[in-house]
Amino acid sequence: MGLLEVEGLRFKYASEELFNNVSFRILNGDHIVIVGDNGAGKSTFMNLIAKNLIPDAGTINWENNVSYAYLDQHLKVKTDISINDYILEVFKPLYEKEALMNSYYEKLGTCKEYEYEKYLDYANSIQEELEKKNFYAINSTMGNMINGLGIAEYGLDTKLSTLSGGQRAKVYLAKLLLEAPDVLLMDEPTNFLDESHIIWLASYLKSFKKQFVVISHDEAFLREIGEVVYNLSNKTLVRYNMPYDRFLIEREIREDNYKKAYQNQQAFIKKTEDFIKRNIVRATTTKRAQSRRKMLERIQVLEKPKNHEPMHLKFPFSKGLGQEVLKLNNLSVGYKDKVVLSNLEFLLKQNQKIAILGHNGVGKSTIIKTIMGLIPKLDGSYVWNPSADLNYFAQEENYAPNVNAIDYLRYYYHLKTDGELRSVLASAGIKGDLAIKPMVQLSGGEQTKVRLALMTMKKSNVLIFDEPTNHLDIASKAELWEAIDSFPGSVILVTHEDNFYEGLVDLELNFE
Repeated sequence: MGLLEVEGLRFKYASEELFNNVSFRILNGDHIVIVGDNGAGKSTFMNLIAKNLIPDAGTINWENNVSYAYLDQHLKVKTDISINDYILEVFKPLYEKEALMNSYYEKLGTCKEYEYEKYLDYANSIQEELEKKNFYAINSTMGNMINGLGIAEYGLDTKLSTLSGGQRAKVYLAKLLLEAPDVLLMDEPTNFLDESHIIWLASYLKSFKKQFVVISHDEAFLREIGEVVYNLSNKTLVRYNMPYDRFLIEREIREDNYKKAYQNQQAFIKKTEDFIKRNIVRATTTKRAQSRRKMLERIQVLEKPKNHEPMHLKFPFSKGLGQEVLKLNNLSVGYKDKVVLSNLEFLLKQNQKIAILGHNGVGKSTIIKTIMGLIPKLDGSYVWNPSADLNYFAQEENYAPNVNAIDYLRYYYHLKTDGELRSVLASAGIKGDLAIKPMVQLSGGEQTKVRLALMTMKKSNVLIFDEPTNHLDIASKAELWEAIDSFPGSVILVTHEDNFYEGLVDLELNFE
């Protein structure tokens, strides 16, 4: 038996069936990656096996005493706590045992003679347990983790509430890894990680002695860590006991065979149904028709192959600009009394596409928020061309509980009809029930597509993107790349994915 056994899993969101008789297992030593298009149900499946959701049918059985921990792509935790205190919560039970051990040692000096051996045995037993769990190497273990993920530079006394979304994600990840459960469950762990830290995480996971299940759309990362691939397609999960590159070849063959099998089955069903209609009322053939009907009822009908819903994005262009689009003069950015970047000098030219690069917390989003007027500048100036029409994609956004995709667009364009808004959403791959599903219930990739759809409704000559590829599947990233590349105006792009901005931008601004 595996550490986890899933059998006959079925689950629906509203009227939409996500999983049809799904099976899944985690075996000793499994390094698993789960792949599939945006909206296929990867995050929902992870929430099901983490026992955050209840399936409609089927079983999810963890082996007794197997521990697991889940890093959610939308993780929400308390933030009024320092980095140091938050991470040290992992070791709280060990510190409590150390305190108990010390209390036994203290009793040795005052206890009665016949109690001496008892307290000494208690203390020695706890010490052996602490040594077994590497308690005395905590500082070293924690140091390796926070340095490997670049957390140390934030200052361990810093409150989580003051960190950027990317910085907090790193801290959550560090704590999860330090917990060292039997099974790591991680949904998009590379979102917001810098390239160097993605490399560190890949190396860490490759040498991980236990098991993990990872959802990711980062192909380079998947190639490094994936030893077993589960592909979520057509409402079922298929296991491939092979590295990611070999899986890509096998998947293409299998999907081609599935399409042929589906087409053959549909042709057989139609032919049989036609026979039944022609013969069910004839006395001489009614028994044969009834026999064929029973045969059809016993057939397990294949799901219609679900292809990737393509995005046909076009960001409308408003008007041309002069040569100078945006000028930074001695600009300093930050928050209140904390200067993040200072003395910035830069000129964005007409039709120029630039990428703003650098590690988490260096100030990339702070620059964007400042030039968008969302936070005040600390010193110097920035000047937009008076004819600049800005179109902005923020790194993070919160959604009201019951707001769906149509409501979201209508807030900005309240005179548009449902049909017009559905058409806009469809161009971004958001069709059918997805348009009326609450935004908070959409996958991260689907939320991103809704926000990109909104951007296609506004004429502009400057596009500003802050980490737009987070959560997008591989095909959708390529479609977004094409849309940005074909835009005739200026573009400012913040991203940590070098394979996305390469060949797209004219200039890279790298902040160390």
